[in-house]
Amino acid sequence: SAATYSKLDDDDDDSCPSYDFDFDNNQVEETRCNATKTASALMVAASAKAGMEDIDRERINAILLRESGNSSFMERQRKMDENSNKRIVEMKQRLAEKDNNATNRNWRSEMETGVIDPLIEKYKSQRQPLSTFVVIDMDSFFISCHILNEPHLAHIPACVGGTSMISTSNYVARRFGVRAAMPGYLGSTLVKELSKGKQSLTFVKSDFNLYKRKSGEVKAILEEYDPKLKMYSLDEAYMDIMPYLKVKMNNNTMNHESITKYLSSPNDLKASLPLHEAFPDSTVHTEVQNLLNSIRQKVKDVTGLSCSAGIASNFLLAKIASDINKPNGQHFVGPTEQQIQDFVQPLPIRKVNGIGRVMEKTLYGVCGIETVKNLFDSRAEIEFLFKPKSANFLLRASIGYSDCNKHREESVEEDDDEALHRKGISHERTFAPTSSWSDLCNKLEAITLSLVQDLRARCLMPKTVTLKVKLSSFELLTRAVTRNVAFIFDQNSAQSSSPQALVDVAVNLLTDVKRDRDKMNKVGRFTVRLLGVRCSNFQLHKENQFSLDKYRQKTCQPPTVINPYASPKREVVAAYTTVCPAKKSSPKGEVKNASPSNLGQISCPMCDRVFPSDQNHALNTHIDSCLNALTVRELCKEETVSADERAKKKQKRTLNDFF
Repeated sequence: SAATYSKLDDDDDDSCPSYDFDFDNNQVEETRCNATKTASALMVAASAKAGMEDIDRERINAILLRESGNSSFMERQRKMDENSNKRIVEMKQRLAEKDNNATNRNWRSEMETGVIDPLIEKYKSQRQPLSTFVVIDMDSFFISCHILNEPHLAHIPACVGGTSMISTSNYVARRFGVRAAMPGYLGSTLVKELSKGKQSLTFVKSDFNLYKRKSGEVKAILEEYDPKLKMYSLDEAYMDIMPYLKVKMNNNTMNHESITKYLSSPNDLKASLPLHEAFPDSTVHTEVQNLLNSIRQKVKDVTGLSCSAGIASNFLLAKIASDINKPNGQHFVGPTEQQIQDFVQPLPIRKVNGIGRVMEKTLYGVCGIETVKNLFDSRAEIEFLFKPKSANFLLRASIGYSDCNKHREESVEEDDDEALHRKGISHERTFAPTSSWSDLCNKLEAITLSLVQDLRARCLMPKTVTLKVKLSSFELLTRAVTRNVAFIFDQNSAQSSSPQALVDVAVNLLTDVKRDRDKMNKVGRFTVRLLGVRCSNFQLHKENQFSLDKYRQKTCQPPTVINPYASPKREVVAAYTTVCPAKKSSPKGEVKNASPSNLGQISCPMCDRVFPSDQNHALNTHIDSCLNALTVRELCKEETVSADERAKKKQKRTLNDFF
């Protein structure tokens, strides 16, 4: 039913919005609830953040829908929401068919006892015995950095961003429903209406140099307690303070500086007795909470910024806990099964990191799931309806489990190649919608050159480039291209690519996107509001490979090219004699290691060409040449000439056909 929301009079009560309805109070309440559900389904800005616990959510969502209901963004969101609704209907039909056609009506209990519950017991057996995993979350980080220089911003509704988009809001603004990922004009409207015109939202221009500098100060402090901490963003850190506690509690005479120095040096902490065996759990957990209090206080004293923290037996729970007592607080979750379930089961599923707006709606629409306990109770339906990866994630979330051993394992192997672990790296920018081709190309060039700097700093060599384009209608378009030879942005390499080469690829992709859209006779001009470039499919870089010292201890085998049309025994080994005339490949493709007696030399793993051990750059450049894809192709063609003659009688295809 339709409703018209009246303007607020000066004598209206802040806690009670005024509506003009033609029906009774029950209908009013139903309409308010429907407005909340509709806004939550369509907008991230309708979800709550820390500091928004006591706000009038129905009133705020009604304003959001009123102000943005006819925008291009909302039209796009409604289309996406319709797709979600169709998916929900399909999943409910699948579930109904399973119930109607199943020969065994108890399929849920059988699936639980036979498949799901054994996996749950396995996860529970892997829980950590103590709660020493910590997530540090800076409080309203961006705006707090500005408050240091402009203290008055702490007492008025303020945010970082502009009328297009808000990055962060302070806690005063959050009382009016203003939050990150909200268009600035909506934030201004909320503050103006809910304060009855007495206050207005103040916008502060972003300063990423300031944020990076303050984030570096925070990281330097936290690394004193965990040198292997992970920071996946400027304002959030994941720490394991178990090693620090081990040293501190087993060596009462060591001060903080001595412990930090000890942790930074290569020491084997496994030799000491585990804390849960050496001390009572209550003693350890008291020490954990006291230590975390001192860490947060030190961050405040040194940087002037406050932070909140969560402590638990894994990072999933610690992340949720870090949001409980914001701002400037901490929350502890015990490690026992009962303590974990008492904490996690009452939580709304949206509190779980990884469950977003669409997943929340899907779970509620199909199974009526609202809390983590509901999620656990519906584990059989989840296993049946969702793909294995999604079902497994939801199962682990329903019992509050995540594997934290990865944090320790990844920290140990710091010399590992980042290209092996990173899937991609991207830069994107949102701007005022424009259809000027020169403006778009200039913006795309700036984005791409900024991305080149990151690639160069991380020594990454991408083969795949993906362009992301968001139109003014919020239609999202992507195009990608993959090259045989990776981009190399190492200025010291003889094969270094020009940054302009990546720019040209990105511009060509943008041209393809525009051409394809024109061919589809889309209505309206090609007006763009966001451009992004992503690089992925990284090739191992010479700076990221094993060091020469490690290589001396390993046996390297040359790459082989196998003819898929020949018998399994017929393998063609590329003879790199053209590039590496020092030695031809042996018939079996074996490579001899460098002579132990000649410690000042090291040989190429492809051709045994010898280089002095202090000429790393020359050796790496030479290996790059050996591995050059075009060279391999030409040499394999030469190698297959004799293979063709042998295969004529059997009418086998050759590598020429393959390539």
